[in-house]
Amino acid sequence: MVSAKTDNPLMKPGHGTSAATNDLLPTVKSYIDRHGMIRPGDGVVVGVSGGPDSVSLLDLLSRLRKSLDLRLFVAHLNHQLRGLAAEEDQHFVSDLAAEMDLPCFSEKAVLPGEGSPEEAARDARLAFFSRVLRNTGASRIALGHTRSDQAETVLMRLIRGAGTTGLGGIRPIRDGIWIRPLLGVSRQQIQAYVEHRNLRVRHDDTNTETRFLRNRIRHLLLPEIASDYNPSIEAVLARSAEIIQSEDQLLGQQAESAYREALRYEGKQKIILDENAVFGYHIALQRRLFRTAFFRLRGCFRALDEKSAGRMESLRLTPAGSVQVSADISVHLSSPWLILSRPTPAFEAELAVPGVTEIPEIDASVETKISPAGDVQKADLSSDPFRAWFDREAVDGRLTLRNRRRADRFAPFGMAGTQKVSDLLINLKIPRPLRDEVPLLLGGQAILWVVGLRTARSTAVTHRARTVLEVTLRGGWGEILTSSGA
Repeated sequence: MVSAKTDNPLMKPGHGTSAATNDLLPTVKSYIDRHGMIRPGDGVVVGVSGGPDSVSLLDLLSRLRKSLDLRLFVAHLNHQLRGLAAEEDQHFVSDLAAEMDLPCFSEKAVLPGEGSPEEAARDARLAFFSRVLRNTGASRIALGHTRSDQAETVLMRLIRGAGTTGLGGIRPIRDGIWIRPLLGVSRQQIQAYVEHRNLRVRHDDTNTETRFLRNRIRHLLLPEIASDYNPSIEAVLARSAEIIQSEDQLLGQQAESAYREALRYEGKQKIILDENAVFGYHIALQRRLFRTAFFRLRGCFRALDEKSAGRMESLRLTPAGSVQVSADISVHLSSPWLILSRPTPAFEAELAVPGVTEIPEIDASVETKISPAGDVQKADLSSDPFRAWFDREAVDGRLTLRNRRRADRFAPFGMAGTQKVSDLLINLKIPRPLRDEVPLLLGGQAILWVVGLRTARSTAVTHRARTVLEVTLRGGWGEILTSSGA
């Protein structure tokens, strides 16, 4: 559905102008400047659905294009959820961009069949905008969220339950890329601007369907609050969100500092924190610290819900000393360490001899050297737990590094008989989540070294050795053991 300009490609001919007070350009320009959203010369990807908000955003940025020397790119994703109407939206936006002589990027999304279609559409849209950003070399992605969207978001999160991050609602700028220049104006002001500029826009009929929580808040709850309690409720909620955002930002900075203080090791699969430091903080900082650690390990705040955060907070009261906080992340208390753990990926790598071999699965590298036995000093043989020496002629077969396996046994130096690798790790009190991080060095099928812990007696360097194989692990398990003291 298209509604009503004449001197602008966005305008529909035949209408006059409204009062100058309906022109949002000064207000939006001031909001952009206040938050430092756009710098002169920036490339900006503008997400355009065809509705009043996004079309107004495109019109406003187009009017600022010359003064700010902007490069604008129109981006539209057809989610294919509304049949013919979605096809018409896509053609409308493409035509609009052509009329304005702006490059337009438009795709059709294929959404997964499971889960919420609204959330899947949102994720697909944001991923699409990010691709356009990379392909164009732009530095910003502009979205058309308004103050009205902000008020609805705050109420929706309050109803569902949220902390300060959630109740802060929509941020004016996120990750230094996503900007929302219309967040300081209401949907009513946008409608007045559309009429003032005689803009052609599309309307999504699903926005009136009250089966969606946001729409019920928009069409039922907010109007009732405005009528019976506070006519300025939208502005009040938006202002509250701004205040909460500022306080949330301060708390986030304090949590980052607390995280650095408590951190003992940070890698791809494991984060180790000092238990006493973590639980010594105020509960508000504890929660934030957990969220910070979870984000660094997985790269996603959204996956850590309040229930999971609560399980992490109560870890000291858990008899087993561990909790599963997501499908792939567990938290284990092994005093004095608190270990956030993802499963270590399986690996088996043949080592270059001599040479350096990268082991990306455990973020480590292995260097091997061959030297005459006479060049190896006795003091060297025990100076570094992550460097080991072997009688080269006693090493049979190719040299490999791999994870431990269930039935692994070896013959430790200084012991009679053999021992299970798992028993060795238990006896040495290696915390359970870290045991799969311990790599094994093999010569053929024989385990030569449980790296950093024990070597095998069969390849030990004795007075009979003529050449010596030196093996050094850098990073990975070596860094974990050294930095955490686990």
